[in-house]
Amino acid sequence: MEEAEIKYLRKRLYVTDKAPGITIDSEGYVRVGLSSNMSDSDMVILALTLALKNKDWKQAMLDRMKEKMAGATTPTSRIERAFDLLKPPV
Repeated sequence: MEEAEIKYLRKRLYVTDKAPGITIDSEGYVRVGLSSNMSDSDMVILALTLALKNKDWKQAMLDRMKEKMAGATTPTSRIERAFDLLKPPV
């Protein structure tokens, strides 16, 4: 008797009735949560997910963030830098 092959499958898309979101694990695997409303928020998350499939764009964004985070060497300084980057322009 032949045994069934066991495969591990990761979900790529979750359907949610709450706010859409995106997560990226340490291996770069992207998971997306979208609502069936396909609101502007859902479409922004979907667009970002599609952009992440473009390796050149993704690398350019990573390079840009590494430049902005240069010199932030402690956990606290990295978080403070992130908060500064998220501040609205004056």
